[in-house]
Amino acid sequence: MRKNKLTAKTSDIHDLYELSVQCVEAEIDFVLDIFKKRGKKAPRSVKEDFCGTASACAEFVQRHRDNFAVGVDLDTDTLDWGREHRLAPLGQDMNRVKLLNKNVLSVTRPKVDAVMAFNFSYFIFKERKTLLKYFKTARASLNSGGMLFLDAYGGSDSQVVLEEERKLKGFTYVWDQAEFNPINNEVINHIHFRFRDGTSIEKAFSYDWRLWSLREITELLAEAGFARSDVYWEGWDGEAEEGNGVFKPSQKEENCPGWIAYVVAER
Repeated sequence: MRKNKLTAKTSDIHDLYELSVQCVEAEIDFVLDIFKKRGKKAPRSVKEDFCGTASACAEFVQRHRDNFAVGVDLDTDTLDWGREHRLAPLGQDMNRVKLLNKNVLSVTRPKVDAVMAFNFSYFIFKERKTLLKYFKTARASLNSGGMLFLDAYGGSDSQVVLEEERKLKGFTYVWDQAEFNPINNEVINHIHFRFRDGTSIEKAFSYDWRLWSLREITELLAEAGFARSDVYWEGWDGEAEEGNGVFKPSQKEENCPGWIAYVVAER
């Protein structure tokens, strides 16, 4: 008997998103690794800003019985989906995750060891004063010695209108850079999912962002009061002609068509 194939009707966009672009295991690995390399005790509490389905929260609490996570997001439906599909399967461990349907600009309690804002989510703040406010809020929510973890993307292709396709098991993920305004660095991006039967989910997710540079980000972090911030640049796999998933601190790199980096700011 043949297994049901993925179609637009039978697929869930949250599942597809996680399969396409999110790897919470790698995200939590990176956070834990940075704490270890800096000679700090392993974090026991994190706040996942713009948490969506709170998958990173779920991953973090499973790493240690004393771990606690807070997820913050404005989208009630997505938080509800996360409770059902990502937290409920944890059983009693789900009690160590607290989800807040609030604005990340207003949440500073409970204090945590690490704040995470991944998937370029903070790019939603287009004005300098608003991003500065967010960084100040994130810093205020950190314990002494705590760290803020961000990711960023860029490169010459990030300013080009284009579609990139990546074939995955049962569907094709499409990253659509629909608009770029060179005057204010604002972008409109979409994610589409297309299936073998010809059906598709167009604009499953859409993003109206400002494309922030790494220098702008690190300068704003300093202005927000962070003691230091470091850029972690991804290494290159020459044979596969793609990033190798290994991020190391760096102060100078050659520009390339597309890059992804982490920024780690210490309170």
